[in-house]
Amino acid sequence: MVLTYFLVIQTLYSIAVQGTRPIVSLFADSQGASVATIGFLVSAYAFFPMLLAVKAGKWLDVYGARHMCLLGSIGMLVSIVGPMLFPFVWTLFFSQLLMGFCQICVLVSLQKTVGNLPGNRDNLITMFSLTGSIGELIGPMASGFGYEYMGFRFTFAMAAICVLFPLLSCMIVPKDFWKSAAASQMKKRMDTSSSWNMLKHSNLRKALIISGLVLYSKDLFVAYFPILGTQAGMNASDIGLVLSLVAASSIVVRIIQFRLVQMFGRGEILTATLVISGISFICIQLTSIPIVFGIIALFLGIGLGLGQPLSLTYAMNVSPLDKQGEVLGMRLTFNRFSQFVSPFFFGAVGRAAGVSAIFWSSGIVLLLGAYFTRMRKMEAESVHATGSQGQHSEELPALEKEINDSTPKKTNEIH
Repeated sequence: MVLTYFLVIQTLYSIAVQGTRPIVSLFADSQGASVATIGFLVSAYAFFPMLLAVKAGKWLDVYGARHMCLLGSIGMLVSIVGPMLFPFVWTLFFSQLLMGFCQICVLVSLQKTVGNLPGNRDNLITMFSLTGSIGELIGPMASGFGYEYMGFRFTFAMAAICVLFPLLSCMIVPKDFWKSAAASQMKKRMDTSSSWNMLKHSNLRKALIISGLVLYSKDLFVAYFPILGTQAGMNASDIGLVLSLVAASSIVVRIIQFRLVQMFGRGEILTATLVISGISFICIQLTSIPIVFGIIALFLGIGLGLGQPLSLTYAMNVSPLDKQGEVLGMRLTFNRFSQFVSPFFFGAVGRAAGVSAIFWSSGIVLLLGAYFTRMRKMEAESVHATGSQGQHSEELPALEKEINDSTPKKTNEIH
C-alpha cells in the first residue's frame, strides 16, 4: 500500500514534468525564439538545482521527506500555472527556474523514502524508475496531442492537475507513510565537507559522472529532437510519439535491470549505457525518415534507461542513512550541472553548424565518457543490497573509512 502510493504520485509528477518540457521548446520555437534562446531555456531548468541540490539533500535529512515533498509540490504547481496564465517566452524562463529547484525537492524526497522501504533496494529503485519511465511515456505523448489540437494553455492545465493531486494527497495521507525517510533526530550543521569527501571513492565518482552524462543526453533529446523532427516535416503528435518510444524502451529494459546486473555487473552495464546512447545520437541525425527516428529512439531508450536507476542504487548503497539526502543531492548536482552547461555548449554548436551537429557532437561526448568512466571491479558491492533502514552495501564500511581518514575531526557528524 505504502509503496504503491509513492509509485503513483511519482508517475503523476513525472507526467507533469516530462509533458511540459518538450512543449516549452515547441512553444518558444513557435514564438520565434532562436536555437540559442531555447538552449538558455533548457539550462534554466538546471540552474538552481546545480547550486542548491546538496543543500536540498541536507534539508531532507534534517526536516524529513514529507515537508520537502510538500514544498516542492507547491513550487511545481506555481511554475506550471504561471505560463498557463501568461503564455510568453519570459514566463517560460521563470517557470523552468522554479520547476527545476522544486522538482529536486520532490525527487530526492521520494528517492530516499522508496529506497529505504523494506525489501530489496535494486527492486525498489527499479520500480521507482519504472514509474518515471511511464511518466516519460505518457507525458510527451499526451502533451504532444494536447498542444497540437487544444493549444498551450490546455496542455499546461493538464500538467497542473497532475501536480495538484499528489500535493493534496501529501496533506492527507498518514505521516507514517514517510517514516522511512523521516527527519533525523540528530541536529546537524549545514556543511558540505563529508558529502564531497565521498567523491574520493572512485567508482561512486564515476557513477555520478555517468548519471550526469545520461541525464543531459536525455534533456538534449527532449529539447532539440522536436526541432530536428519539425525540420524533417513531422508534426507535434508524431514528435511526441517518438519521445514516448524512448520512454517505452526504457520501461522494458528496466524490467530486466536486476537480471542484467546479476549477469554482467553494475559497472559494465553503466559503461554500456553510454556506448549505446552515443551511437544512437550519432545515427539519429543521419536520417529524416520518421520510422527510422522511431527505431533509433528505441535503442536510445535502452541506453538512457539504465544509467539513472543504476547510479541511484549505487549512491544509496554506499551512503549512511543519515547522509543519504546529501549524497542524493550531490548526485543531482552532477546531473543538473551537466544539464546546465551542455545547452550552452551544444547551443553554440547548433548556432554554428545546425541542429544536426548537436546530435553527433553529443554522441562523441558520450562515447568519450564511456571510455574515461570505465569502473574498477566492484569487488565489495552486493547486488542484493536491501532497502531496510540501517542496512547498506558491503562497500559502505570502506567508504566511511575513506571519509573518516580525510576528516578525522568530524567522525561524529558522519555517523
